[in-house]
Amino acid sequence: MSSLHSVLVVLTGVCVLIFVVAWFVGAVYFGLKGPAGPGAWVRGLRRTLPRRVLLIAGAYAFSALVGHTPHLWHHLQYWQPELALLGALLAVASTALLLWARWVLGTMWASIPMVQEHHELRTDGPYRLVRHPIYTGLLGLIVGGMLACGFGVWIAFLVVAVPWLLRRVRIEDGLMADQFGSSYELYRARVPALIPWTRPARRQAVL
Repeated sequence: MSSLHSVLVVLTGVCVLIFVVAWFVGAVYFGLKGPAGPGAWVRGLRRTLPRRVLLIAGAYAFSALVGHTPHLWHHLQYWQPELALLGALLAVASTALLLWARWVLGTMWASIPMVQEHHELRTDGPYRLVRHPIYTGLLGLIVGGMLACGFGVWIAFLVVAVPWLLRRVRIEDGLMADQFGSSYELYRARVPALIPWTRPARRQAVL
């Protein structure tokens, strides 16, 4: 079974690499192709630079912390071939969802929650399944990698990713509701946030 484990670890790594490369390439391609032109894209990068730097610094600090505690994660290893194969399928499917959602969103994507100039409400493609398919894909890739590779350090990534993604969902839902009003509220009422084919969470009226 060690050979299967090695293959699935490599497959998971390839999925992560595809995601990272596609994200950088997509950011440049759609940034230059945007309706406001390359100049507006560059100005947007400068305006959001502090938040981007903070995000990168946080990711680096987390990776460094995880890297300095290898024995802890080794004790949390648990690998089963059935779970691993399921996880590999989930990782591949999640990577496909990430690429699909990124392409459909196109020039309206941003690495931090914001409403772009000439922003449109997307409800087609993967956005028919969930309101935040990119976050669904990220979560699926992490869970899939955790199962395929045998838990371990992937547990740390999951523990950090879940509250971060949920916070981003709340922020983006608020931004979209402010921008698109009743159109987004109707969309939110029928489409779940992250998990396909589930009922959207009901919003309680604020008295």
